[in-house]
Amino acid sequence: MIQVGSVLKVCDRTGVSLVQCIKVFGSYKKRIASLGDVILVSIKKFNMGKFQFSKTKRKRRFLKGSLQRALIVRTKVKYQRFVGVYVRFDENAVVLVNKSVIPISNRVFGPVLRELCIKYPALGSISRYII
Repeated sequence: MIQVGSVLKVCDRTGVSLVQCIKVFGSYKKRIASLGDVILVSIKKFNMGKFQFSKTKRKRRFLKGSLQRALIVRTKVKYQRFVGVYVRFDENAVVLVNKSVIPISNRVFGPVLRELCIKYPALGSISRYII
């Protein structure tokens, strides 16, 4: 369960490594987000690697402290499937998305649930491991 103030890992190829939850989208009373929910995050830390700059040295795509939408793809809390099986991950992870919930990057690292790939087909097409 992700609340306001939770620090999350970014598991895509945008160059951002850590974000912090600012707001949970949904109803105005919603305070806790789970798998498949869209949240508003603030960028906290970059991965100082090859993903930040292109070969043409254009501007950085994301700035520290800027706000971005994100889709939750992994949580530490157990998720129960329809057949009664529980699935749990070791970390809380998100993928940065735009307003129409299409991922910004072209690759997702780590496993993604099958239910999310059915709900968001664009996420399923770029993920490598589907559980």
